[in-house]
Amino acid sequence: MNEKLRILQMIENGQISASEGAQLLQAVDSGGAASPSRGYSAHSHSMPPPPPPSHTPPPSSEGFNNNGRRPHSSEYDDFSKKFESFAREARPKVQRFTEVVADKIAGAADYLSHTFTTEASPPPREQSHKPKKHHSGAAARTSRPVPPSGGGGLTERQIEMYVETGGYNELSLSCMNGDIRIKGYNGDKITATLTYRANRANAEIDMVKLGGKYFLNYEPDDFKMVSIDAYVPERAFSVIKIDGINGQVDAASLSANEIRVSNANGNTVLSSIAAGNINAESSNGRLSVSNIVADNASVENLNGPMEASELDIANLKLSNYNSPLSIIMSKFARHANYQWSVETGNAKLSINLPTLPDLGYHIKAHAAMSEIRLGLTGLQFLINEPSLVEARSVSFDHATKKVKMAVETSNAPLVIN
Repeated sequence: MNEKLRILQMIENGQISASEGAQLLQAVDSGGAASPSRGYSAHSHSMPPPPPPSHTPPPSSEGFNNNGRRPHSSEYDDFSKKFESFAREARPKVQRFTEVVADKIAGAADYLSHTFTTEASPPPREQSHKPKKHHSGAAARTSRPVPPSGGGGLTERQIEMYVETGGYNELSLSCMNGDIRIKGYNGDKITATLTYRANRANAEIDMVKLGGKYFLNYEPDDFKMVSIDAYVPERAFSVIKIDGINGQVDAASLSANEIRVSNANGNTVLSSIAAGNINAESSNGRLSVSNIVADNASVENLNGPMEASELDIANLKLSNYNSPLSIIMSKFARHANYQWSVETGNAKLSINLPTLPDLGYHIKAHAAMSEIRLGLTGLQFLINEPSLVEARSVSFDHATKKVKMAVETSNAPLVIN
């Protein structure tokens, strides 16, 4: 935990007052350290701050008025109250970030365990390609085995499966230690190249249809690697689910009522997707989302940069932790009202927004322990402080399209142009 978060924790635990915490943060920002007047218990969960320097560092300009003098006590009390309020809000965010990391690790553990324990096993014999039996009947598909590509038991297969239209259809693709590429096209069948490395000769893997559900069926413990490159009917599915680990996910030109994407330890690219609801989670890789149309969307990334562009989404939540997030927009076209929540942790947040005659903004921005740079024109500031800004377009009430945006970051600048 860095020095600033440690100070926040001490304020929340009541070990130091808000005023003392403000002095400590000012000292940290100035390159020195200061100790509060009260002592620390040997049983405290927080480590004490470093010893005080030989001189008292000058407080930051935030604690002084425009003339360089220390503010009156009432002004300083107001600052302390704001700081104390911020401390209460920041601590749950840090805790939530820790919980997100734990959830990601727990979710990936089952896949990772067999990957490392089976890697040393001898290469399996060539796959038998015997069609898998199912209690509900065989799937309507065409499968053409081809000679293994490369060595080490790597096998490649071509799969074709017609998709019935007119009812509820669901597509589910889950791979591990390999890439997932899924692209929609104007057709009526799934055409895929399946590449895998099995742990045993008779391991079975197949594209299966049960009712209206189409999915890649296999036992993860039977395989070291499973990868798929598929073209699917772009408008045939009500729900599309994509799950990957230790590989890249690339999904494009898809339309569905609901799309869910999860990927760990690899880059993720989502482009030209339309859906009622979108949920995307990724970790330990770059996440790129572009040309997305949706009513509701939640996009979250951990330990990797996120790039977002042309997101025509009415209700959007974007979250990125430990890496920068950039958003580029040229228009808000599809909806009349937009409600966006954008958040980064420990990384820069930059947003480029269009300025159009029929477009009105209401922006609330908070940059914990950093500064805000708001460069949009035609705004009226309701609050204008270095780390807290609320601004509204002068013509917001009469705008044809309204964008309400809450943005927040910590330990890094927040830039909106």
